[in-house]
Amino acid sequence: MSGFNAALGLKREGGGTIVLETRPEHEVAVGIIHFAVLATLAEVAAAEAVGEAVVPASVSLNLLQRAAPGKLIAKGRLLRKGRRLAVAEGEVFSGDAFVAKAIVTFAIG
Repeated sequence: MSGFNAALGLKREGGGTIVLETRPEHEVAVGIIHFAVLATLAEVAAAEAVGEAVVPASVSLNLLQRAAPGKLIAKGRLLRKGRRLAVAEGEVFSGDAFVAKAIVTFAIG
């Protein structure tokens, strides 16, 4: 990871999994992780699933429940890939809780 993602604290684990150990600056209120952190995790995991350089063109985010501070895990899955566009999803988990899901359309290249 480099740039913004590294500054946020995102780390790659095997199998395209993205992990974040949250810090106090990730919270919007005490004990509540900001939605933008969850959106970034989901989008980065989705991009990893595409497997090449991409730029998000459209992002749909569903916040399913509150994410608590601690270890957040995001996993991506490629849904469809063409020559110019790819669609992938990213899911974020806080412990056993499924907290956010994004569907992302990416421009390839």
